[in-house]
Amino acid sequence: MKIASLFCGCGGLDLGLNQAGHEIIHASDFDKDSVDTYNSFFSHKADLIDVNNLKGRDLPKFDLLAGGFPCQGFSVANTYRHKDDERNKLYLQIIRLLKETKPNFFLLENVAGILSLEKGEVVKQIVKELSNVNKSTFDGYEVKYLKLNAADYGVPQNRIRVIILGISRFFSEKTRNKMFSFFPPEPTHVPEGDLINNRYLTLRDAIGDLGEPSEDYHIPNHVCNKHKVKINGYIGNRQLDWDKPSPTIVGRGGGTGGPVIAVHPSLKRRFSVRETARIQSFPDNMIFSGSISSQFRQIGNAVAIGFAKHLGMMLKNIEKINDS
Repeated sequence: MKIASLFCGCGGLDLGLNQAGHEIIHASDFDKDSVDTYNSFFSHKADLIDVNNLKGRDLPKFDLLAGGFPCQGFSVANTYRHKDDERNKLYLQIIRLLKETKPNFFLLENVAGILSLEKGEVVKQIVKELSNVNKSTFDGYEVKYLKLNAADYGVPQNRIRVIILGISRFFSEKTRNKMFSFFPPEPTHVPEGDLINNRYLTLRDAIGDLGEPSEDYHIPNHVCNKHKVKINGYIGNRQLDWDKPSPTIVGRGGGTGGPVIAVHPSLKRRFSVRETARIQSFPDNMIFSGSISSQFRQIGNAVAIGFAKHLGMMLKNIEKINDS
């Protein structure tokens, strides 16, 4: 599929979709460091633009609109979250651009906290509004959403996310049912492994080969800050097990302050930028721009690449039905 990617960040979702064989024909974000990271890695380039200023008429024709729309306002890690948080309203820009461009599909990602905001009423309202987009043109979209764990798809991290898939009602009900039969993607990993699935990947699998961080380490971005280690059970201050998946890598904790960086299993320091990138399944040759805090934030806000690739493979199956 030809894909337009909103809120592309440093490119986690786009890289996974690209690896699955899709073409990113537009990517954009308003954060300069994220766009710099993106453009230093991908052959195609992301635009530095606020989504509020993006016009559908300026976009090339595409099949699917994708976006991990900003989730800080929804996240349970944000103790100040509220439905009126301005960041929670950016999905309205997705709706506007769907109206202006009328693609056949959309794929959106957000944190699990969106399901509990205002006792579930927020996600119901979002889905209702998405379903009614372009209703006068092709009777809108059929929209389904599911809560999925990236660990089930080979990511060394328990990372639960909500995936929203929309399919145009231009397609017959029979065709849409066939397409939705691929949603969610079939899991490839389970906690202990079995005859069919691999075991969950662990911290040891992800970062066990890395030495101690240093500015001149042979793999880029293997540096960390000097934030002291304390174990008190709160997010970012928990003792981790080498032989289990990492807890969720987050971009930011509460409504203010810097990123939350988990404690390394050695208990001697916190994770390095490269270690968090590995846990998010970024390749070692992707170099993150900006300050260390910005790099941690970019990685924490990204869609895990291994998970995104499986979503892309799901879209490939849907595309085959579209072409048949």
